[in-house]
Amino acid sequence: MIKRLRWIFFGLFFHIVTFPSVCAQSVTVPAGEFQMGDGSGEQDERPLHAVRISSFRINKFEVTAAQYDSCVRAGVCSPAHYDDGKCLIWNGTRFQNVTVPQAFRRPDYPVVCVTWHQARAYCRWKKMKLPSEAQWEYAARAGTRNVYSWGDSGPSPQRCVMPEKRCPDEAGSHAPNGWGLFDMTGNVWEWTNDYYDQQYYSFSDSQDPPGPDVGLYRVIRGGGWYSGPAQLRIANRHWFSPDYAEASIGFRCVE
Repeated sequence: MIKRLRWIFFGLFFHIVTFPSVCAQSVTVPAGEFQMGDGSGEQDERPLHAVRISSFRINKFEVTAAQYDSCVRAGVCSPAHYDDGKCLIWNGTRFQNVTVPQAFRRPDYPVVCVTWHQARAYCRWKKMKLPSEAQWEYAARAGTRNVYSWGDSGPSPQRCVMPEKRCPDEAGSHAPNGWGLFDMTGNVWEWTNDYYDQQYYSFSDSQDPPGPDVGLYRVIRGGGWYSGPAQLRIANRHWFSPDYAEASIGFRCVE
């Protein structure tokens, strides 16, 4: 039903600190062409192919818990599944439903435990939408062929949240990529608008590819707070059921 996220479960242990507020900001991404995928990567990352992208605007930060709560208070969004037992987390053997600890709910941390449908509802409320998979990768690469959003060197605590922290960081805790976007590598996975198709790169459009027409799952990108080096690669593709919420999946919006 749901693809097993390939990660090691480290348990739950949290360190509480206070962070400054993250305000809603967007960055204009210039139009251009890039090489999407990884010719030596996993099967669904191949073939490497040229894609042209029109200019768009994208959230500078992942949507925070405080920002999402404003949509809930407006009566547009349904609450994140923190307390109703409908948020999933991997326990080392299988997914289980959990009540999410307070460490995940800090106002300036990325909202998690929202389904694809909830993420889409928030973006629509902001008169925006979820990014296509191509928009997401283009923005993450920021005009480079880097392995990660910061370059080719491996993950470290100075570059992204590490699994040992056992929860996300505040949105924007680490340096942005070359286009000023934060947390394009790590922190939380990000919902995209696209259906997942393992073979999509073999027949996708070369101009602003919208993703497959149909599918069972939606693409998530970027890796999360538990992810290892392979999943944190910009080219890495992953997928999850749009009807389920998970403690490592959040989102950002585009227009």
